[in-house]
Parts: sequence; C-alpha cells; structure tokens
Amino acid sequence: MSRRPLSLQALTVLAIVALMLMMASVLLWHGARGADRILVSAMQDTSHQLAATTEERSQRLIGPARVVLLPLSHANLGIQQRLADRLTVLPMLAAALEASRVASAVYIGYDNGDFLSLRPVARLAPNLLPAMNGVEDAHYLVQAIFHDPGSDVRVGEWRLYDAELALLDRRVMPDYDYDPRTRPWYREAMASDGEHVTDPYVFFTTREVGVTLTHRSQNERAVLGIDASLADLGNEMAGFKLTPGTRLAVVSNQGRTLAHPDIDSLLINTASGPRLGTLEELGDPILARLEAFEGSDESTRFQGPHEAWFGMRLPFKSMDDVQAHLLMAVPENELLAGTRRLLWQRAVVAVGLVLALLPLGIWVGHRLGRPLRSLADQVRALAEFDFAGYRGVDSPIREVQQLSQAVEGMVGNITDFQRMTRTLSSDPHLETMLAGILDDLLRVTTSQHGAIYLVDETDADAFARAAEAGSGGGVAPPLPERLKLEAQGLAALRDEFEDRGYLAQPLCNRSGQRQGLLLLALRGAAEASDDQPWRRFVEEISGVAAVAIEMRRLLEGEKRLLDAIVELIAGATDAKSPHTGGHCSRVPQLAEMLLQGVERDRTGPFAAEAVDEDRRAAFHLAAWLHDCGKLTTPDEVMEKATKLETRYNRLHEVRMRFEVLWRDADVAYWQGCAEGGDPNRLDEAREQRLAELQAAFRLVANINLGGEHLDEGQAQRLEEIATWRWWRHFDDRLGVSQEEARRLAREPELELPVAEPLLADRPRHLIDWAVKTPPVAPEDPDNRWRFDMRPPAVAGHQGELYNLRVARGTLNDVERFRIQEHIVQTIIMLESLPWPAHLRRVPAIAGNHHERMDGQGYPRRLVLAGASLEERIMAVADVFEALTAADRPYKPGMSLSQALSILASMAREGHLDPEVFLLLLDSGVWRDYAERFLKPEQIVPVDIAALKAEAGLVAPAT
Repeated sequence: MSRRPLSLQALTVLAIVALMLMMASVLLWHGARGADRILVSAMQDTSHQLAATTEERSQRLIGPARVVLLPLSHANLGIQQRLADRLTVLPMLAAALEASRVASAVYIGYDNGDFLSLRPVARLAPNLLPAMNGVEDAHYLVQAIFHDPGSDVRVGEWRLYDAELALLDRRVMPDYDYDPRTRPWYREAMASDGEHVTDPYVFFTTREVGVTLTHRSQNERAVLGIDASLADLGNEMAGFKLTPGTRLAVVSNQGRTLAHPDIDSLLINTASGPRLGTLEELGDPILARLEAFEGSDESTRFQGPHEAWFGMRLPFKSMDDVQAHLLMAVPENELLAGTRRLLWQRAVVAVGLVLALLPLGIWVGHRLGRPLRSLADQVRALAEFDFAGYRGVDSPIREVQQLSQAVEGMVGNITDFQRMTRTLSSDPHLETMLAGILDDLLRVTTSQHGAIYLVDETDADAFARAAEAGSGGGVAPPLPERLKLEAQGLAALRDEFEDRGYLAQPLCNRSGQRQGLLLLALRGAAEASDDQPWRRFVEEISGVAAVAIEMRRLLEGEKRLLDAIVELIAGATDAKSPHTGGHCSRVPQLAEMLLQGVERDRTGPFAAEAVDEDRRAAFHLAAWLHDCGKLTTPDEVMEKATKLETRYNRLHEVRMRFEVLWRDADVAYWQGCAEGGDPNRLDEAREQRLAELQAAFRLVANINLGGEHLDEGQAQRLEEIATWRWWRHFDDRLGVSQEEARRLAREPELELPVAEPLLADRPRHLIDWAVKTPPVAPEDPDNRWRFDMRPPAVAGHQGELYNLRVARGTLNDVERFRIQEHIVQTIIMLESLPWPAHLRRVPAIAGNHHERMDGQGYPRRLVLAGASLEERIMAVADVFEALTAADRPYKPGMSLSQALSILASMAREGHLDPEVFLLLLDSGVWRDYAERFLKPEQIVPVDIAALKAEAGLVAPAT
C-alpha cells in the first residue's frame, strides 16, 4: 500500500521557522554580549566611509578648477603690458568661473607686481562693492592693478561687467594696493613646475576660507590662480551626522579648523587680521579633546563634561596635498539608545519559540533532508557534466518526487542541447551546419520533415531554402524554393503552414532580427497531446540556431568586406599611376594561379605542400596588398618617362634656353652688321652657330629619353654643352612657392643680368626629406623591421646634369631608392595592423617579394631560399608581370619568350626560385596568364626545354 505523499510546502515552512528561531537564539545570545561592540564597529566603518567621502568631496571642490586651469596656463600671458590688452583674456577667465561652481575668483599675478582678477558679483558681500553705476545689472567684478606705460606708478581700478562682459562702470581705486608677488600663492607657484594647491587661508578680498589652485604660465612671467571656497565642504558636512548630537570637523595638522558645519564660526579676528581658529577658540571642548588623541582605525571612548562620547580621529588628504584629519564625536547615549531594551525583549520571545518548536524542527529536518541530500549529490554530479550518473530519488514527499522528475527531464534536454551545440559550433560552413542542425532537430523532436529558409540579404521580406531533410517527398504540394512575406506579414505565413501541418518558427537573433525561418512537420496526435513543451523546445533551439546563422553570415560578410577593401586598396594603388595600372590586380591573379598549380602537383617538389583554407586566405590578402606601399611613392617618380621629368618634362625649359641662344646668334649677326662687319662672314658664323645649337639640342633631347646606354663621348659632349652661357635678366625668386624659395636661399643672389650655364646641378635641385631619412639603415635605432638599405641623403635630386648623366633608363639613384622604398612602406603599413593568428604571415608574404634566393635583394637582404613557398611564388609572379606589362612609361611589354628567358636567367643566377620557375613552366600557368592578360603580338612560341636548360634545371641538349 503506497503512502500518501506529504506536503513539502508545509514541512518547508516548519523547517524554515525552526531554523530561523534557532539561528535567532544564537544571534540574540551573541548580540546580548556584543551589541555595543557591533554598534561601535559600525560607527568605525561609517567614520571611515565619511572620511573617504569628505576627502572625495574636498577633492571634487578643486577638480573642475584643475580641468580649466591647465588650458589657461598655456595662454599667451605675461607679455601684454597694457591693461586693455590684458582684458582680452576676460572671456577665458569667465569661462573658468562658469566651469567651477566653487570658484570665487580667477586671477593673474604678473612678475612686475600687476594684478588682474575676475569675481562673480553674486559671491561678494554688498559692503565689498563701492558705489558704482550698474551694480544691479553687474555679473562680474574686475579688480586690476597696473602700471601706466613708461611709468612706475601703480594704479588700482575696479570695473563692473554684465553677463556678456559688456563694461558697465569703472572706477579708479587709489586705496586698492595689492602686490601678488608678496602672497604665498604667487611665490609657491613660481617655485613649482606644474599646478599647486595652497594651504587653506583667508582670502584677501572676500574674507572667505578656502584654497588657491595656481599654475605658472608657460613663459614664466605670470601666475594664474583660482580661489576655491571651503564653505561648500562645510555645508555638505552638516548632512553627515550619524545622530542629532554628532559633532564633525576637519582640522589641519597645524590645529586650524578647515571645515565645520557652522562655517561662520571658523574665522577669528585678530589685530593682524582674520585667521582660521582652533577648536578651543571655536568653543567646542568635545572635539578639542578628541583632537589631542593619536589617530587610529579604532574608536575612542572618552568622558565629556556631562556624558560619555565615542570619537574617531582619521587622517586624510584634503584639497590635493593638504594633510588634515576628520574628527567625529557621537554621544554614547544616542549611539546605543534603545538597543539593550529591544534586545532583551526579542531574546525573551526567541527563547520561548525555540523551546516550543525545537522538537518539531528536528523531526522535520531529518525527514526532509535525506532524499534532498541524495538529490543534491546527483545534481552536483550534473554540475560536473556527469549526465549518465543521474538516477533520481524515491521520496514520500510529492514536491521532491516532482523535482526529481523535472531534473530528469532537464538532463534529457541538456543532452539534446549538447548535441545541438556541437552541431552548431563544429562546422564553420553555413550550408553543412544547417543540414546537420536540421537532422538533429528532426531526431530530437521526432518530426518527420523539415526545412530551413534564410532571409535574402537583398530583400528582408524574402526567404530562400537553404536546407531540407526528412521524408517530405509525399508532401503535396512540396515546400517551395523561396517564400515571400505578403502584406499580412509573418503571422499569415505561419497560419498557412500550420494548416499544412508545419510549425513555422522564425529564426531571430538576440536583437529580434529575422535570420530565417524553420519549418518542422507537426507530430502525430498521440505524440502531440501536450504540444506546448515541444514548441517551446523548438523555439529555444531556433534562437541558438539563429545566433549561429548570424555569426557565420557575419563572418562570411566580414571576409567579403575585407577582400573588397584589400582589392580597393590595390585598385587605388593602380589608379594612382595610369602607367602602372593593373599591376596590383594582375600579380595576385598570377600568384594564385601558381598556388593552384602547387595544389595540383602530386609528384613534383611541392607534392608534400598542404595548402589549407587559412593558408589560402593569408596568401590571397598578401598578394593583393603586396604593393600597397606604392600609395606613398611620389607620382613624379612613379611615372617618370624621361630623365628631366619631374611633374613636367623640364626639357621644354632647356629648349627655351636654346631658343635664347638662337636669338643671341641672330642679335650678334645684326649687331655685327650695324658695326660695319662683313655680312657674309657674319652670316656664315651665324649659320654655323645655329647648326651647332640644333645638333646640341637634338643630343640633349635624345639623352633625355633614356632609351640607350649613355656612352663616354655623349657624356663628354653633354659636359661641354652644359658650360654654354645664356643671359638671365629676370629675378628667378619671384612668384615661387615657399618650399622652392627655401631651396633658392641656399644659393647667393646674383646681380642681374647674369650669365648662367645652359645645364647645371644647383643646390636648389636638392629636395630634403620631409621629416627625416627613412629608418632603413641597419644602424638606425628606429629600424625595428630589420631593413638593410642605404638611404640617400636627400629625398630628390633634380639636377639637370645629374639626371641626364644617368647611364640607362630614366631614374637616378635617389629616385630608384624612392621606387624601392614602396616595399619598405608596404612592410611598415602591414606590420602595424592587428592581424589575427591565421593571417600573421601576410606582412612577410607581401613584403618579401623583392628579396632574392641568394640574399642580395631588398629591403632586408633575406635569403629567399629559406623563406616560405608563398614568398617565393610572389617574387616570381611580380617579376613575370613586370616584364610582360605593356603599360609602363619607360619600356614596352616584352614578348612571352623574352620574359620567360629572363626569368630563366634570374633563376640560374640566384635571383628567383628555380622550383617555382619550373612550376610556372610545367603547370602551363604562363600560357593561361598570357591568354588572359597579354596582347596578341606578345604571345609567341615558347621552347620549354630550352628554357629549362637555360635555367640550369636540365642538361642542355647535345
């Protein structure tokens, strides 16, 4: 015969009552012996809190003043000598007053004894203002002491201003004589490097008690000060009292009272003027006696004139570095009033209840505790993820049985959730994750068919089917590929599928945004007798699934965004120079074609290379960013097509000099004729000179093209032509930019007219580095990237002879470094980015494509033979694209056979990796790239065997 379960609620009430009474008896017994100690301890804690609060509020009094003081100290103070000039800082001083509610004045003391202060009229007593016009409308009072220009006479003047700083009245004050240099705040500020807070004192004008926050101006000719009154601190202390009779005060280490609820009693008038009084002078014997005790964390009980007191003396820093201590005294009769009487009454009641309920509590606790302890042990095992160890408990208590059954159901749900969580977190791909979670849902929910739809990223009201599972082949009609929300919204769609036997559950993220739609076939009538738990379970799972979907879509979106940004940077780099356009987009495609060839290699030197998704992603980004440093390369260097070209072709300037010499030849002819010379001989000399000029200019123009090697004869003739002189009659320093004027200043200014050489290298042609030399030298302390290059002394050299003497091509040595510097900037830019772990090789892959296998490359002289495969592929791809590119300003694109022959030579000479070059040939990447990017005339027959022999990869054919 089964026993009738007892009510857990009734037993719990009895047990709780019994335990509470038992605990109350112990606490009351302990409280009877230690109530006084507890209250005193509470008073100690409260005192410490009050001390911290008082210290914080005292610091807060000067906090706003400190905020506004530093910017004011950087103002241009101390150099104005006239009062009118000094008054221009009034708006800044007024802003400082408005920013700090406790500031009673802001002022400036000058090193010549002058003084300028601004005070709110509202904080001044009426008797402090003289009879002046506009007092009722006045908002600010300006007190100034100044010297008349050229005079040693000090003049005192007061001015009234309204809230908009409009002058209302001014009055000369002969009796107002104040020298700031004699005041402690001025002397202490001048001796301090930064801001300084004075000890509390009585203000000169308002007779308030406070401190002054000062700061010496940058030019050390003036001190800026802000007065902060302690009246607010005293007013706030009035609310700190623990009891009506509590006494509080803040006293300095010198015994002066700094703050007191009765702020009006702080000042003691003496023959030398008001000063801060001591507690004895203020007539407070209780706090005066407490002040004599040494400060500690423990309260002190002492006897006053009429009753006992508890007091504490706590040190703290008041007003920044001003050492002080807080005194608090509480009457013993107020602190402990009523405690013992109430404690005795409660003790009597508690003892009676404990005696009456103690046996029942013992029985109930024994009866209730045994099954609950067993259940607690099993739940503790669940907390340690031991789900197989749960077996439930058998208890006569109904609530315990229900709890056991509920925990058993929870264990099953947790197990199902674990399986779901593994599915949601294990697969990084959205499609396979959706298929896996749908299979798990069908198994857990015992549903026969289901589908998951995702929100279309371009249309929030459209859904596309992403996964389907189960025996849904017999569904009529079958589930559609796409769903569209009509005007009735999601509710209508859910009703429609409910009628078809499906639960339509939205997949919403934590923000409530729809990520998709889950369709699950409803269970049969026998299984769905109580369908709500099943629906709730599906709803919970849908939330987790929605977050997983959102996360994967976000990751995929961020990857697409990152790729787009990287390609945008590459496109911007190409667009920056129309002559190199396409390089930053062609090299990545060629490099990735080579990496795909590595993946297809099953028998060659790269058969053991495992290229996973992370490695491909890092290589993709590095390839697209390999020349991002070209964004910093000057356009005139990047696009330099002739030797004299800067931002324009300076050959036209040289040609104009030849035109001047041409006209000089004509002038010489006519001048000789006018002087009676032989016209025939003069004409013969002119024609000879004109022919010489034509030939000379033709030579200079051909050398300027940089297409052929400059031989010794051409260089010598160029030197001779450079010495020809032409007359300049106009000032070449007019109408130039500031930068060019600075460079022209390096040369002496000659008296016009002046004969100048036809071609020259001048100091004006040297372009300095904008900031400093790039940190590429090994000994440079800023070179933390291990660069090994020698930077030129200048950033540019525009010397005419210097550039025309370039042996081959159009770039001089300085410009060649500026071109090579792009890879330095690429490395610096990429290594400054916070790459995640799987992308940390991006800077190395992108930045090492100009290194060589033999370590003679740049910028680090790394031995590329020991570098990664990706770095060696990038080196080959960059050279191959550069050789075949047809959009360079200084050369045409090479044919396919020429480019591959040069690559073979570079592989043989230790410049490029022979294995990667062999991969380029054997994989057919060279052919695929040529068909996509090369012009038809560049695609010529290629002898692969000869190229391999030229690269030293196979023995040459005999």
